[in-house]
Amino acid sequence: MTATLFSILSRRALSIHTRLTILTLATVLPLVAVGGFAVIRTVDDQKVRVEQDVAKTLDGLLGDIDRQIIEIEAELQVLAVSPSLQSEDLYSFYQQMNAALPLQGTAIVLLDTKGQQLLSTNQPFGAKLPQVTNTEMSERVVATGKPQVSDLVMGALLHRPIVGVGVPVFGNGKVVHVLIMGLGSEILSKLLRQPDLSPDWVVAIFDRKGIIVARNRELDRFLGKPAAPIIRQTITGPVEGWFPNVTSEGIPVYSTFRRSAMTGWTVAIGVPKGFVDTPRRRAQFLAFGGGAAVLALSLFLAWWMAQAIRRPVEALRAATEAVASGVPIGELNGGVRELNQVADALRATADALARHREQLEGTVALRTQELRAEIEARKQAEATLLQSQKMEAIGQLTGGLAHDFNNLLTIASGSLEMLEARISDERGLYLLRNAQNAMSRGARLTTSLLAFARKQRLEPVLADLNSVITEMDEMLRRSLGPSVEIRHALASELWPVQIDLGQFETALLNIAINARDAMPGGGILLFETANVYAALQEEVKGRDCVLVSVHDSGTGMSPDVIEHAFEPFFTTKEVGRGTGLGLSMVFGVVRQSGGAVRLRSELGKGTTVLIYLPRAAHATLPAAGSAASAGVQSGAGAHILVVDDDAAVRWVTVECLREAGYRVAQADNGRAALTLLERHDPCDLVVMDHVMPGISGQDTVRLARRARPELKVLFLSGYAAWEEAGGDRWLQKPFKTQALADAVSRALR
Repeated sequence: MTATLFSILSRRALSIHTRLTILTLATVLPLVAVGGFAVIRTVDDQKVRVEQDVAKTLDGLLGDIDRQIIEIEAELQVLAVSPSLQSEDLYSFYQQMNAALPLQGTAIVLLDTKGQQLLSTNQPFGAKLPQVTNTEMSERVVATGKPQVSDLVMGALLHRPIVGVGVPVFGNGKVVHVLIMGLGSEILSKLLRQPDLSPDWVVAIFDRKGIIVARNRELDRFLGKPAAPIIRQTITGPVEGWFPNVTSEGIPVYSTFRRSAMTGWTVAIGVPKGFVDTPRRRAQFLAFGGGAAVLALSLFLAWWMAQAIRRPVEALRAATEAVASGVPIGELNGGVRELNQVADALRATADALARHREQLEGTVALRTQELRAEIEARKQAEATLLQSQKMEAIGQLTGGLAHDFNNLLTIASGSLEMLEARISDERGLYLLRNAQNAMSRGARLTTSLLAFARKQRLEPVLADLNSVITEMDEMLRRSLGPSVEIRHALASELWPVQIDLGQFETALLNIAINARDAMPGGGILLFETANVYAALQEEVKGRDCVLVSVHDSGTGMSPDVIEHAFEPFFTTKEVGRGTGLGLSMVFGVVRQSGGAVRLRSELGKGTTVLIYLPRAAHATLPAAGSAASAGVQSGAGAHILVVDDDAAVRWVTVECLREAGYRVAQADNGRAALTLLERHDPCDLVVMDHVMPGISGQDTVRLARRARPELKVLFLSGYAAWEEAGGDRWLQKPFKTQALADAVSRALR
């Protein structure tokens, strides 16, 4: 039938408008139908993926909660078999309980089998403890002789809602005590604030009675409240599900949950309905409304094009007939549907068109070449911008990690130093010094990370890079070995630059070592320098620069490796050889010095590292070195206030200063420090953490000096690049005990 229809249409003389309308309907209708189906199907698949992703997230949360409970049970079971507890040495066991307690606001309690509290980490040893009012969980421990987890209860000593994890303590084959750790809901709620959880989702933990134990939103408002009736009814059924619900805040959501076989608790996630349903409604509107709009627009365009084509064709037919017949061309009026009559009349103009075709093709080819060049330039600019943004983001992340890692190293290093004086046996000292060596390696690692993040402290001086490279020659030959031939091609009258000599020499050494590893059979390493006027690199564009290029004849790099070469920890070497921080350190030092670094490499043809450093605007001499440390002075009579939001770092700092003989007070944030300083207690020096939540270290000092303008301050910072201001001194984390004592002594002077 379709073939017959097309046969009839082909024989009939139809207007341009009719043919365009038929063509439009035949083309657009199937596309609209297929496009609408594809859009709706894609959204349905997306909804299924959302449900799967939420279920996977829920399983992960449940696993995290179970793991935390298991870790607490393991810690309590270790305490339960303590020799001091078995021998009824309760004071020693009380000290062990406090030592085992994590810094999370929890408490450990020892009960007898009747629920009477014997010891509690929240009360001094020997203090009279209240009778436990809710003994259901401890009774289950006594009855079963196995670890148990409670529902949400009101803590007798903490006076706030908690959950308890209890384990039995056996004596002579029977349960004689119950050891319980109380957990605040905020600890469990931290597990619900993971970065991959959308802040719009509602996540909650319910105990076996359907009471809210933890929540990622408005915990204080809903803690201890029963779950909504539909939730309580649903979670008593199967162990998982996906159903519509309305949260306590009145938000329509799709809820799903999982129940822990170990604790009996239930974790539920509520995903806003708009997150799931809005894409489908939008897709339906797009599929039907958009399809209708496209069809209507297509039909209108067909009509408009038909009108636009019909009038010129009619005029052309009249004109060509006039030319063919030799009649002068009058006003171009009239009309005809067919175009084949135009062909004969236009044949006379074919020769003229041929003469212009070649010229037109040349013009088109030239313009095409220009457009390709413009497109290539735009692609290159976009790639450069994307790489710059990526490296900046990685740098921000790396700097933050290095800062936090320096805090951890400060705690560990300071604790090990104080522990060293308390260990006398050789084996213990050997183990301790191994740990100290690991701390030193960790500190060097954070230094490299801070170099990449451009947050290290530089000491730039005026330098002649030709002299720097020449003076490094002997050291490089010893480091690289006899198989690598070092050559120089140094420009005469090289411009001076401002650079940190130590960091620049380390950067060149890292480049040279990478080159050596890329030439396992030996090769040539060429150092070149040159003056570059108005450099083209984006970071130094239009500025006069000194170019240092280091070329090796090694194996070279693929484009994919070049793209990631400056990223921290990226390495193509086998496990155990290199950290992947060499080129990232080079990148950070050069960028922090105001320059640019580029890589040129090809597999089998070697690699060239190009470093562009801005020409020094004027000559300046290096700053004079500070006076040598006068050594540790006695701290007798000096009052010091230590301010740090990290409790462990603060404890290490306080103990180091107290052992040095200082009188030390402490505060855990800027506001607490201001309160102490405003009381006008004696304070000869404030040892202040530079980065703290709330009021920063610098803002705290600025506010304190309104009342105490003569206040002396020593800042502690995990960022080595923090600049001294107002004459205040600073000390980089992690620090040795001796370095802290020296810095305090200098600051007091």
